[in-house]
This record gives sequence, structure tokens and C-alpha cells, in this order.
Amino acid sequence: MKKILSILLVLAVMAGTAFAGGAGEGAKKEVTIGFSLWTMKYTFFQAVEKGVRDACKELGYKYIMIDQNEDATKMVNDLNSLVGQKVTGIVITPVDPGAIGPAVQKARDAKIPVVCADIGKTGPVNALMISNNKKGGEMAMEYMDKLFKEKGIESKKVGVGRVQPQYTYASQRGDGFVAKAKELGYSVVSDLVTQPPTAEGGYDTMQQMLSANPDIAGVFFASGREAVGAANAIKAAGKSTLVVGYNGDPEEIQAMKDGIMAGDIAQQPYYIGYQSVMILKDIFAGKTYEDAVVPVDVALLTPDTVDDFQKKVDALMKK
Repeated sequence: MKKILSILLVLAVMAGTAFAGGAGEGAKKEVTIGFSLWTMKYTFFQAVEKGVRDACKELGYKYIMIDQNEDATKMVNDLNSLVGQKVTGIVITPVDPGAIGPAVQKARDAKIPVVCADIGKTGPVNALMISNNKKGGEMAMEYMDKLFKEKGIESKKVGVGRVQPQYTYASQRGDGFVAKAKELGYSVVSDLVTQPPTAEGGYDTMQQMLSANPDIAGVFFASGREAVGAANAIKAAGKSTLVVGYNGDPEEIQAMKDGIMAGDIAQQPYYIGYQSVMILKDIFAGKTYEDAVVPVDVALLTPDTVDDFQKKVDALMKK
């Protein structure tokens, strides 16, 4: 709980700080930041966008946001459009990291730095702000192990619902969970990619897990909406399998309040967006970033901590 509060306190302080020197530089140079966003459909990306927008406002930068609408072709076209508009810097959350390479190269050739805010990267990006996904998966298994011991659950069977394989950084969530499970003496009896990557896909994938292993004791689903779907499948089957998810979105928090999810690993999307602009600010000032990966802490949420966590997040999003 202390870790969650400290993380959010840092965010709140940063979000409320006026960077007077940077704002002055931005105003004189007429800095324009272009942001290509995966989609505004989901809470996570709304928070990333809010972080980017707030940072630009505080620094006095002009701000252009383009919604990819989950379309890789549009994403590439939007990146090329931002280059054509001669923006000063670009932030992107790529719906398909593998497709951005040529457009990123075009931006760099035009002396425009590019920072990826989560998901992944290809091409000569300056930096990637990304959650510490492997650590998050490890934390999920450690928490599950703690709950098993507290509840007297002796089964050593666990499972994992993975993200799509093209998301190589998010795939580290499942890797971390599996490695920690084996270290703690558990058998990973089900290891599936969630198909499709939706709540319905989580429901269907969980049904497959239960069909093959009716006595599975706990599962980790590496994306939030899929975890909620899995939890509903377990409830419908009348099982007591523990579910831990990953994101910290409102759907997962509600599922914990409803008693169908045991825990969740929370990311910091606002911070990821905000700090992406701060990296661009540093680059404008002469600091070198080349293909850097900047890890961002994650935090464990439990039914006892979600209310305080949500209050802090709501305060950031409403400021």
C-alpha cells in the first residue's frame, strides 16, 4: 500500500509542478508535440493522453493528437503526416510496433525525435517508456502464492493467459509469472494466448483452461479486460480459481470490489505519457537518448487498496 501511495504522490507532485524554464524555452522555440495514440476507447490510453497533454500545457508546447483508431495503416499515415507538419517531437503508442520503423526513420531523418509511450518500438526511436512488465508478472505470482498459503490451498496448478505475441514487451508479463511460478514450485498447467484480446476472449480462454484442468488453483491474465472475462467465466462455472490481472483499469477494480478478482498489477499510464514529453524536453536541451528503454514501476492492487488507488487516479485525471 505504501508503494502505491508513494508512486501516486510522485505523480501528483509532478503533475502539479510548473516547469518555468522549460515552458519559456518551448514558447520561444514554438515547440510542437505530435502524439499518435492507439485509441481513446480504453481508460489506459486516455490516461496516457492526459499525461502527454498536461506536460505539453505546463511546458508551453503546442499539442497535436491523432487517434490511430486501432488501425496500423492509419498509424503509419499519421506518423508521416506529423513529419510533414514539421512537428518538433513525436510521442506514439503504436498499435503495431513492428510497422513503425520506416516512419520513425523518416522522422529522425527530419531531425524529429520520437518517443514511444508504452507498447513497444522498432526503428531508430530515441526512447521507450514502458512498464516493468516482467517484474509485474513476478509480483502477480508472489501474491498468488501468498493467498494460497493464507487460504490453505495446497494445489500447485496455475495458468497464464498471455497477450498477443507481437507485443514483445507486454509478453514479458507472462514470462515473469511463469519463471516465478517454477521458482516457487508450481506447475504451469495452462499457458495460452488469449484469443481474441477482449473480455469475451478472456472468458473463452478461461473456459478452455477449466475444461483441461478443472482443479487449476490460480490464473494470471496479462491484460485487464481479459482478466475480467476470465473471472466471469470462473464465476459462471461455480469455481473458486483465483484470478490476478494486469493494468489497474476501472473494470478490474470493480471486479475486485465484486469479489471475483483476487488482485491486479497496476500500471502508471499518466506518468508514462507525462514523462515521454519530459524526455523530449531533455532531448531539445541537448541530452542524448538513442534506443533507450526507460522502465516504469508497477504496483500490486488488492481489494483492500483499490479505493485509495482509484481516488488518487481520479484526482490526476480531473485536474
